Amino acid sequence: MSRRFWPIWLASAVCLAAGVVLALGAFRPNGDGWPTALYLLGVVPLALGWLIAVRAPRGPVGAAVAWLAASLLVVPALDAWGRAPWPEADFVGALGVVAWPWQLTGLLALLLVFPDGLLPERRWRVVAAGVPVSALAVGVAMTVTIDYGEPRYFTAPVLVPEPIWLPLMISALGLLLVVVIACGASVVLRYRRGGDRTKQQLRWLILATGVVVAVMVASWIVTSFELVGPEAYSAFLLGILVLVPAAVAIAVLRYDLFEIDRILSDSVAWFLTTLIAAALLAAGVVLTGYLAGRDSAIGLTGSVFLVALLLFPLHRRLHRAVGKVLDRDRTVLVEQIERFVEQVRDGSAEPEDVETVLRSAVRDPELTLLLSDPAGTGLVNLAGTTQDPPEDRMSVPLRTASADIGVILVRPGSMRHLRRVKLAASAARLPIEVSRLRIGLRRALTDVAESRRRLVSATIDERRRLERDLHDGAQQQLVAIGMQLRAAQYRLRAGDPVSADLELAVERLESTVGELRRLAHGVRPASLDDGLPAALARLGAECPLPVDFEVEDAASSEVVTVTAYFVVAEAMANVLKHARASRIGINVERQEDGLRVAVIDDGIGGVPADKGLTALRDRVGSVGGRLTVTSEPAGGTTVEAVLPCAS
Repeated sequence: MSRRFWPIWLASAVCLAAGVVLALGAFRPNGDGWPTALYLLGVVPLALGWLIAVRAPRGPVGAAVAWLAASLLVVPALDAWGRAPWPEADFVGALGVVAWPWQLTGLLALLLVFPDGLLPERRWRVVAAGVPVSALAVGVAMTVTIDYGEPRYFTAPVLVPEPIWLPLMISALGLLLVVVIACGASVVLRYRRGGDRTKQQLRWLILATGVVVAVMVASWIVTSFELVGPEAYSAFLLGILVLVPAAVAIAVLRYDLFEIDRILSDSVAWFLTTLIAAALLAAGVVLTGYLAGRDSAIGLTGSVFLVALLLFPLHRRLHRAVGKVLDRDRTVLVEQIERFVEQVRDGSAEPEDVETVLRSAVRDPELTLLLSDPAGTGLVNLAGTTQDPPEDRMSVPLRTASADIGVILVRPGSMRHLRRVKLAASAARLPIEVSRLRIGLRRALTDVAESRRRLVSATIDERRRLERDLHDGAQQQLVAIGMQLRAAQYRLRAGDPVSADLELAVERLESTVGELRRLAHGVRPASLDDGLPAALARLGAECPLPVDFEVEDAASSEVVTVTAYFVVAEAMANVLKHARASRIGINVERQEDGLRVAVIDDGIGGVPADKGLTALRDRVGSVGGRLTVTSEPAGGTTVEAVLPCAS
């Protein structure tokens, strides 16, 4: 345990010693107070280094963060000692001046080992060794080329001649620059070779160091123009002492805590937008000042207006371009779903394809979309079938302001994967809502069709009962009464006037029985008892026109059989009334989608396709079928019905 943590213990000792010197130097009489005390924030990277070392002990990142704090505190501690009335203050102060490159060593070491240690090639070990060597080389070059006189008297044991001074200093600084570039290249190489997790972790470091560099450049600018004093570097110190270590700690311990891709992409996009907008504004001011005069308010106003006009479209284009590089997964995901939503809007794609699109967008082939049934029966899939969510899946709820509309089930994964799923669900809100509404609509239409079929079936059953009651009840009783009256008539003497009355009563009873038989036949033709072909043959035999039959004996339900019979009967009646035909054709056959019934004539035609035969259309529609009329002038007419549930 102790051997594993000895580098961080050593860094802690250096930080403690430097912190004591900084505290004593800052708060002593005539001390500079908070500028020096600001370095005491080095306790933050030290604490974060210990946290990383304890939580991820196998990697060197914790020790690197601790040494980042140590390297940043040593130089200001030497400077604070040099300004204090302490022993060897001149020597220590001069040492602090030439030791400034050591402040880079902690950051460079962090770049080399983050996030999982040195790269496997041997050359990177050379670069790691070059970090302290280059810092030492610059310090030695400064020591032997600069004579520190009053008020801090310090003279190096050896001072090189002036002709050697420039090449020596350039060589030392060049070596340091090469090492810095190599450390940066290691980050780029690790990013290109790394997997998804490594790239996510490196983006945290890139974001933090990018902000620190930007703040450092801004500090140089405002200090060079004497807009702000040395306190301008306070923001840089906060960034290097707090922001970078915090980003590293998050990257190692919770790299998917935030949407770092989006943060980095947005930051770079806004930074580029600001630079381009500032360049456009400066160019506009210079150009208008050249054309209209330096003090032209119109030129300045026009330049500001032009930049404001271009700012939003410029940022939008930059954001999309940067997103394709730094946040490619999210950008491609949103573009793919937005393209699908546009296809749904223009009718070239079905909204029920949203599950397939979501699977492709988030790269999860096991993704399942379940929607809340509008009828309140639970969760259903896109086909409308009730389905319980499996227990081994993570669920992403889909909500509106008023209700839960469903869930998206995904395989267990990282927080980043869940954020991608939520983003995809938000972008695909329209097709998801439309799919749910269409499920409810299909369910309602199915319920209406089933209800209509039940009503029709009940009506057919009631007709059969009425027919049976008329035949077995009232009709038989009337026949029996007639027979009794006829028997009574036979018992009367010839010429009895009552006999004529009985004859009239019997005739009226026979007429009534005939009417009852006609009514019973209208409720349900008795000929259907022998099957649909026999009933249609009897119907054709009673027709005054020649009838051609092609009737298949296809088994079907009672409702379909009765409906098919009345389609033929009513169509034939219309032919006899209006068509002036010389021949009728009847075709009944079984197809994949139901029973096809067609009545064809060679009459005058001209029947509108969408008008007429209203009662027949309603009868066919009541069983879920469809009726079509095809008629051309002088070309005859075809009435065709397709009835479902043929068998």
